[in-house]
Amino acid sequence: MIPDRILRKIEACLALAGSDNPNEAATALRQAQKMMAEYGLTQLDLAAARIGEHSARARSGKRPPNYLGALAAIVARAFGTHPIYRAGWRGAAPSSELIFVGPDSHARISAYAFEVLQRQLLRDRSRYLAELPRRLKRSTKTRRADAFAEAWVLAVSRQIAPQAVDAATREAIEHYMGRTHGPLRSLTPRQNDKLNAYDRTAYSAGYRAGEAVQLHAGVESTRREALAHD
Repeated sequence: MIPDRILRKIEACLALAGSDNPNEAATALRQAQKMMAEYGLTQLDLAAARIGEHSARARSGKRPPNYLGALAAIVARAFGTHPIYRAGWRGAAPSSELIFVGPDSHARISAYAFEVLQRQLLRDRSRYLAELPRRLKRSTKTRRADAFAEAWVLAVSRQIAPQAVDAATREAIEHYMGRTHGPLRSLTPRQNDKLNAYDRTAYSAGYRAGEAVQLHAGVESTRREALAHD
C-alpha cells in the first residue's frame, strides 16, 4: 500500500512536471521519478492507488443462486465496478459477501446499492413464496420462487444504462485486483431446474415486481436512498 503522503507528493510533482517553466518541470519530474523508484512504483501503481473496494453481505452460501449473481453483475455495470464473490467462515458461522472493486466512490455506492436491492429482492421473493399453494412440493415452490427472482432481476436490468469505463480505469482495476486478490477463479452460480408451463406465471409475476424498482446511478457517498420501490 502506498502511504498517502508519498502518493500526494508524487502526484504534486507530476502536476508540476507540466509547468511552462522548463527548469521547474524538469526538477519536479526528477523528484517524482526518484520517489517512484524508491518505492518501486509505476504509473499503473499510481492509478491503482485510487481504486478501492467495498463489500456487501451476500445472503447465500458457497455458491450464490443465479438471481443473486445476476444482481451483482447489473449493479457492477451500473456503477462501473467489478464484482468478486467471497465465501468462507466468520467464526463458527458460514459467511459470504460481494466485493465491488473500482474508483472508491463507485465501489462504495455499488456495495450499498447491492445491499438495498438484495433486501428488496429477497423480501419480494419471500412474499411470493408464502402465497404459493401449500399443496405444492417444496422443490416446486423453490423453483418457482427462484424463477420469480430471476425475472425480477431481469426487469431491473432493463432499466439500467451501463456506466462507461475508460480503458485506463479498467487497467487500473485489473492491476489492483491482481495485486490485492491474486488469481481469481470464475464462479458459476447455482442454476435452477428447467421451468415448465406452470412456472411461467411465477416468471411473469417476478418481472412485474421488478418493473416497480428503480435504480439511480447518481447516488451520493452519504449513502442516501439509492432506490425507490413502489
